[in-house]
Amino acid sequence: MAAWPVGVIKLRDCNIEFDLQMVSNNNKQYFETSKMIRYLYHASVAGLLFCTGTVFATVSIIPDDERSFSPDADRILLAGILPTDGEARYELEFWNSIKDSTSASDYEAYLEAYPKGRFAPLAKARIKRYKKTARSAPAAPAAPVKKTVKVEPLDIFLQASKTANVRIEPSAGSSKIDVLRAGQSIQVTGRVDDGKWYRVTTDSGRTGYVFASLLVSKAATRPVRKKSPQPSAPPVAVSAGEVFKDCENCPQMVTLPAGSYTMGNNSGDRSERPAHRVSIKRPFAIGKFEVTVGEWRHCVDAGGCSHFPSKAATSDRAPVRDISWNDAEEYVKWLSNLTGERYRLPTEAEWEYAARAGTSSTYWWGTSAGSGRANCKGCAQPWDKARPADVGSFPANAFGLHDTSGSVWEWVSDCWYDNHKGAPADGKSRYKNNCRQHVIRGGSWRNDASYAHSASRFKYDTYVRYILNGLRVVKQLK
Repeated sequence: MAAWPVGVIKLRDCNIEFDLQMVSNNNKQYFETSKMIRYLYHASVAGLLFCTGTVFATVSIIPDDERSFSPDADRILLAGILPTDGEARYELEFWNSIKDSTSASDYEAYLEAYPKGRFAPLAKARIKRYKKTARSAPAAPAAPVKKTVKVEPLDIFLQASKTANVRIEPSAGSSKIDVLRAGQSIQVTGRVDDGKWYRVTTDSGRTGYVFASLLVSKAATRPVRKKSPQPSAPPVAVSAGEVFKDCENCPQMVTLPAGSYTMGNNSGDRSERPAHRVSIKRPFAIGKFEVTVGEWRHCVDAGGCSHFPSKAATSDRAPVRDISWNDAEEYVKWLSNLTGERYRLPTEAEWEYAARAGTSSTYWWGTSAGSGRANCKGCAQPWDKARPADVGSFPANAFGLHDTSGSVWEWVSDCWYDNHKGAPADGKSRYKNNCRQHVIRGGSWRNDASYAHSASRFKYDTYVRYILNGLRVVKQLK
């Protein structure tokens, strides 16, 4: 059995390359080693060889020496298995959304989320390749040299005398990574040499800095005077479907009535199970659209938001994206301070209640994805892989909300749990200690319709920004 020269198999539809040795026998081509067979099997399980939607993957042979040859057969029959359940699905969906990118930062984001993931070697190789390409480009002006911070070591616990921001650097202009509530304890690991900042370790294990005057010893904190309980105000009558804005540059909001529905899907991914009844006991208002680039820009200009995602900035009517859960929290806090109203991220149960709009079908419009209903891959034309459509480009659901399917993934307030077991029946948010991942809902324009149905849920690291992630806000009605 004579061996062909070692070459490269390139899956045209999947944009994947790997080394492979072929052998000839009676003019047929075979994989020579069991190692290659195992590789192909695991690749098919990962979905790598299922890109065409069939079990056939077209290949071409590229010899690594000067000899050339053309095998008679150029198709490989594979039992491709596309994961649709659990962790494998999350990782694969992440990879599929970036696999055509030429930006090293996208692959660094993948490695941050999945440092030992099945695509980690390929991600590392692409980081190396694209950073090398970037280095060969004309050099940008040198950035100013960052001043070295000298810190006196400490190991004490202090309390926040009032609400205090935890910054990534000892500077009021640096990014905010956490917020301390008044009276909350925090471990202090050092004091910056100018005495103005403490270095701290947050509950999630991150290192940050807090302005020194905002942290005091427990004895120095003033007792909080308990106010006499006040009679609660009667609920305000709310007309469902009322549309309003609290300021010129605020998101347009729609009021939703109280109600009950079945959350989740027993026939779907295991993360969507078990289906369970949820009662939303009070009316609330939710964004008619996802927060736009223009609306986010006003927050940045006012100093309320520390990050402007320039990479994702297109028209002011595009949904803002490339933001973390912490960035989204900055925005709703700024909006609350600006208006004097209570703005926040929706709970996961509120989000699905709003997205379903009184329906129990797979999508708010029916049981199949159809065409022209949502901005998702394969859902409508024209479709632009590079960017989502402007908000409101697709029909609204029965509550008058646009883009709850596709467009951008939307952050909600809940910490990530693998399924709905133990989820509250009153629509409140789910929390956990050391919460490092939060829920995103609704799918994105780069995902296909299987991620855009009403029960679909996903997760992302709380502190990580990603180009598919945006937000929609809720206003708590008085």
